[in-house]
Amino acid sequence: MPTSLSKSSLLFTDLDGTLLTTTETIAPKVVGQLRNARARGVVVVPATARGIRGVVGVADMAELGPLAVCHNGAVGYDLERQSLLWIRELSREFVRTTIEDLLRLDAGFFFAASSPFEFRPQRDFLKRPTMAQLECELEGLFELDSVVKVICRHREYHASELIALLSNEVSGVQLISGSTDWVEIVAKGVSKGFGVGLAAELLGIELEDVVAVGDHLNDLPMLAIVGHPFAVANAHASVLAMVEESVASNDEGGVGELVDRMGISAGA
Repeated sequence: MPTSLSKSSLLFTDLDGTLLTTTETIAPKVVGQLRNARARGVVVVPATARGIRGVVGVADMAELGPLAVCHNGAVGYDLERQSLLWIRELSREFVRTTIEDLLRLDAGFFFAASSPFEFRPQRDFLKRPTMAQLECELEGLFELDSVVKVICRHREYHASELIALLSNEVSGVQLISGSTDWVEIVAKGVSKGFGVGLAAELLGIELEDVVAVGDHLNDLPMLAIVGHPFAVANAHASVLAMVEESVASNDEGGVGELVDRMGISAGA
């Protein structure tokens, strides 16, 4: 039996769409609630699809840590010691072969690849002109020393269609719906649930006593293994259907509300 919510001492929170608002900020009130939670001995750990560089700034802002689950569980990072805790890689041969085979199958694919610290998109992969300086020619994706995920986008298909197509063409890996229009390919067995399990073990806390909150399909494995799963009100319908309890949306401070409900805010 899990402990009561008010006695839980480990909270995993997704970032985009959950802790972060639609403008990728955190309300000062929520920052204060998280700071108070940590002062009371509660560990608040980010669990995200973001890479390490995309996590560090948020963690500093909200005093998250001491570790982070990054790249949908493929990488664990010690925020205090600035060191890797675990990494699950894809081989360079797999990355090249898979991308080249998929392009021969359908020229409508675009790709990006991530190492623990770097996100490298193929030219025309991104839809935001302000990030175009990150883009490179396809060959640049094969030059990363360590690849923890390959991200696939198609000029016509949404994520659900992409997963169906990739399931028939790529084997021995895990497919994760990263957004409405792209899919991540990671090593077999990798998920946020995998990463959260490793992080909880390192912190010495049983999963049945853990709280987690998320909003998207990639959060489902994390929510499935903890004793206290929550969704924010703006979550995907499948996430809301899975959990018994939800909190306010990301733009209305839902994670802060959850901290209050755990009985660990300053006003608890």
